[in-house]
Amino acid sequence: MDAMQAQNLNATGATVGLTQQTQTSGRIIYYATIGAVLLCAWIFFTPKRKSDVSAPFYEVSRMKWMLNADTLIRDSYNKFRDTVYQINSTEGVRTIIPPALVGELKGLPEEVLSAKTAVSEAMLSDYTQLSADAHSDILTFLLKTKATQNLQRMTSVLKEELQFILASEFPACDDWTPFKIQPFMIRAVSRLSGRAFVGSALSRSEEWMDVSVNFAITAFIAVTKLQFFPPWMRPAAQYLVSELRTIKKDLAKAQAMLEPLIEERLADAENMQGADKPDDFMQWFSDALPEEEKRDFFIQTKMQLLLSASSIHTTSNLSTDCIYDLAVHQEMQEILREEAIEVFESEQGAWERKDSIAKLKKMDSFIKESQRLSGNVTSFIRKVMKPIDLSDGTHLPSGTNVLTPLAGMSLDERYFPDPEVFDGLRFWKLRQLQQSPTPTRSSSPTPSRPSALSIDSTSSFSSTSSESSTSTTDSISSVSSASSASTTPSSSPSVRSTSSTNSNSRGKYQFTSIGNANQNFGLGKHACPGRFFAAQEIKIILAHLLLNYEIKLRDGEDRPKPMVFMMTKSPSQTAEVLFRRRQTS
Repeated sequence: MDAMQAQNLNATGATVGLTQQTQTSGRIIYYATIGAVLLCAWIFFTPKRKSDVSAPFYEVSRMKWMLNADTLIRDSYNKFRDTVYQINSTEGVRTIIPPALVGELKGLPEEVLSAKTAVSEAMLSDYTQLSADAHSDILTFLLKTKATQNLQRMTSVLKEELQFILASEFPACDDWTPFKIQPFMIRAVSRLSGRAFVGSALSRSEEWMDVSVNFAITAFIAVTKLQFFPPWMRPAAQYLVSELRTIKKDLAKAQAMLEPLIEERLADAENMQGADKPDDFMQWFSDALPEEEKRDFFIQTKMQLLLSASSIHTTSNLSTDCIYDLAVHQEMQEILREEAIEVFESEQGAWERKDSIAKLKKMDSFIKESQRLSGNVTSFIRKVMKPIDLSDGTHLPSGTNVLTPLAGMSLDERYFPDPEVFDGLRFWKLRQLQQSPTPTRSSSPTPSRPSALSIDSTSSFSSTSSESSTSTTDSISSVSSASSASTTPSSSPSVRSTSSTNSNSRGKYQFTSIGNANQNFGLGKHACPGRFFAAQEIKIILAHLLLNYEIKLRDGEDRPKPMVFMMTKSPSQTAEVLFRRRQTS
């Protein structure tokens, strides 16, 4: 599980699961009593903060952080902006790095600034098993190569899977019909992901869906409960957390389903050539394993559940947010529908064409804007392994836990003019401006500022060049004037536009792009490797719904409010959206 995916899911799974658990009778009073004691101990007996980081503190209680982290990050970011600062989160002191300086960190090697260690500690992997361990590199490599390369071939298969679940679980909607979209999205994304991960033999299995969806929820409830105990108590406290036992049961249940399929494929391997092999993650991972591990069914099961944990909930959350935004911004429905009609209904076989999904550029912009305003609270989770000195003089000693203020930078007018306004075509307009040989102020969709055009210097497929040139001595000084200059917002009103600039920044306004002020998918070599597959799933879902349904909220209703818990926001699970089937000739 990569850094951004783990951070995205931590509170989401816990929030969903805790909501479900409160409905269980018999043990509620017991858990409430124990929980109250732990909460009091956690709040009132927290050890005093200790930090050797040369940066100011933003004073806040842990309780406020737990319930209002997004507001606190926005407020603290507005106070410090381009300055490094510290905040006392539920997980301890965190050092917040602004986008103007994160470029100096994103290319540092693991032995200097570690994503794996930070994620392992945040996910309490010693107890929850939420870690790919030695196989993380294989997992990431396959997602970056096999999954990305096969996206176009998967389109028609994923569409078929979506049509199946719509026919079986979506209402007829002959007239305006209220429907809770979030639970449906979880099941739909689980089905689509399952088709790509384990193939058709298991993707429609209710038992597989149950374990693949609930593994993440169970694990993150366990993380939340364990966080109430100080580290020195956790070796004993783990036996009080029933979810840790459920995790083991889920792994055993999933292995029982996967083992015969893997055995069958291994037995048939001698008679299968490349073109005849199943085209799914189960096969790719098996092929990538050394011979002595091909029958290690536990590790293959664990990788499948980690893959599900890191993809199903984040993708279904964003899909739901997009539906909520479509219901609020009615004008965008017709714009995106017209684009989908042009791409998919202008000629037969369009769903099978390799470039069809890529042509949905306005939809790509809409999804990115929805993510900007509904995304997570923080990003770029890292732990300093060797001392680092930033160009502004900030010293980060070993052991420093680092985050970036995503909720703040996403509303920074220097990067996103009129940041509070939802503009579904924001990034489409910027792409049009980028492609124009001589853009002018009048062609810009928003007030033109270099920061809005130059801040995201990392394209969707590229990585920072500093990775190969970083010193790994005990004391690292990662001062990079070029990096600093390219990421510091400028107040100049002019728009810089040259052919070299356009060439170097190609793709930076796409949904899957990443950059110093564009971190919903993380940053650097640990950015989410599955974001291209997630983009494919979301576009297929939205295109199909827009081609077949009209969407709205009840009269007078506002956009459903998200649930916020610690560092994650997730869309309302109970809100109803009205759907009506389109009458087409």
